[in-house]
Amino acid sequence: MEQISSVQNPIIKMVASLHRKKNRQEAGLFIIEGFKGVEDALRYGIKITHIFINQSAMEKTVGFPQNIVYQVNEKVLKKISATDSPCEVMAVAKQFQYRTEDLVKEENSLVIVLEDIKDSGNLGTIIRTSKAAGVSGIILTGNSADIFNPKTVRSSAGNLWKIPILYLEDKTALKQTLKSHKDFQFISTVVTENTKNYFEIDYKIPSVVMFGSEAKGLSEELINQSDLSVKIPMHSEVESLNLSVSAGVILYEAFLQKNFPAIR
Repeated sequence: MEQISSVQNPIIKMVASLHRKKNRQEAGLFIIEGFKGVEDALRYGIKITHIFINQSAMEKTVGFPQNIVYQVNEKVLKKISATDSPCEVMAVAKQFQYRTEDLVKEENSLVIVLEDIKDSGNLGTIIRTSKAAGVSGIILTGNSADIFNPKTVRSSAGNLWKIPILYLEDKTALKQTLKSHKDFQFISTVVTENTKNYFEIDYKIPSVVMFGSEAKGLSEELINQSDLSVKIPMHSEVESLNLSVSAGVILYEAFLQKNFPAIR
């Protein structure tokens, strides 16, 4: 097991550079922070290239592949961490990719589309909620946050690699692309004259639910591809909900309809 005590070590400099999206893309790597995240990634077959552990917590290396474990001090952990209070265990992993086919394997697939979502924490929270609510996959489009941003990875709480996620550059081809695999209903989260409440929709059939950014909402390009639109009723003095909360409300309605039909 190699020991690293200097923040000038080439390996440490490489890891610290992964805080920037450009460097992550060029290297094809990303950072995982925390013992649970690293353990889950290993369990799910994510390719880990380096594991860094605080010298005071070496007992936590049990079960880790020792040839990639590095013993480091607090100073080094702070250098490679994206937070002010670094975890005892951190790792570097190879990025992974999914295909459209991976999102539509389930008979009654539920896919969500996130357009121009900027907040990495929101994105990570939605990924976590999506996995919990049985979502089949996530499509990012527009100028959306990077799923491999350390804040996204951390907010997803070990669920980033448990649900298919892909980026679709040409949003105008969304409906055509997904319809070629399955007869989806496309649902936009915008308020129009004929908008229905979110609980009035049948999610037991293949569905695509599209969410826009909190700042701008859904683009016309996506709205024009929707078959119907939904809203979340709320108190008249409140204009909107946080994006991740809105997604959670709708996704759990779909989850209840599919898994607890007696109460829906």
